[in-house]
Amino acid sequence: MTEMYDQEKHRFYEIASRRFKAELKLYGATAAIHLENKNDEMFWGKVLHHVYPQGKFRFISSSRSHTGNMTAGCTQCLQYLDFLDKKFWIAIDSDYRYLDEQPFMRWENYVLQTYTYSFENHFCFGPNLNLALQKAVYPQTIDFDFCKFLKEYSRIVYPLMVWQLYLSDIDRQAFPQSVFHRMLSVNVPVQFWKNDGAVVLNILRDRANRFHNSLKRRYPDADYTWHEARCNELGVNRDNCYLYVRGHNLYDLVVYMGKLLVSHARSTMEKVESKKSFEYYVTSNVCFGEYAEILKLTDDVRKILGIDI
Repeated sequence: MTEMYDQEKHRFYEIASRRFKAELKLYGATAAIHLENKNDEMFWGKVLHHVYPQGKFRFISSSRSHTGNMTAGCTQCLQYLDFLDKKFWIAIDSDYRYLDEQPFMRWENYVLQTYTYSFENHFCFGPNLNLALQKAVYPQTIDFDFCKFLKEYSRIVYPLMVWQLYLSDIDRQAFPQSVFHRMLSVNVPVQFWKNDGAVVLNILRDRANRFHNSLKRRYPDADYTWHEARCNELGVNRDNCYLYVRGHNLYDLVVYMGKLLVSHARSTMEKVESKKSFEYYVTSNVCFGEYAEILKLTDDVRKILGIDI
């Protein structure tokens, strides 16, 4: 019974994938790409236009599941894994799949991944946030450096990430991802902008240190050398760890901080040249070519398309 069900399910997604490919001529599109949801199009559209501006891509943000419901999310994208080719790809957030080195997460399988935890992390790249601040209050400037803030943020959370990866192999319940994610959110105090957000970092540091010490007491013989070495080999280090933590938590934090900074600056300006929000500028740009994760991603797109680098 189960085998018959699996065969029917497999056949269902095979037929759906054939339909997506057949419809490309109607859309005049280069390829169909199944995304996790509609919001992802904001990021992936920029990536594909940057790499292949003459191309046209059909984004599929949800599709019907084998039970008949319209369904979105990564799990739905992965239902099509056996049927991907040059005309039909999936584009998904890496989450921890990149760090876990899951074998299907490769461009050769027509799977595009963010390499960062999610696409939001790309918008949170430090120079992009600083540029958004500059545009939002031009010609005034704001004495706040997101690059410095995020570098220190990374150094605080990096040991916890290593511990989380280590414990996921020996005791999953000891430090689940959900706990790590909650630790990343901080209630932003008034006048947080002094010394590039030092008060926010101090709250996070105190929380992280207390939890870190409790882990060391609970696991005095822990040896996470291998896990840290693997992180470094995959490009995760003490200074860029913010690109690999849960994107929603980080994005909500820095966008809220940016909104407060811009609101305060505009309140002191006689004339505001830009009336667009800080968040608008954050999501309007991707710093292509400026950091390893975006380089790997755009390289994957070129390889799928067969474009010389």
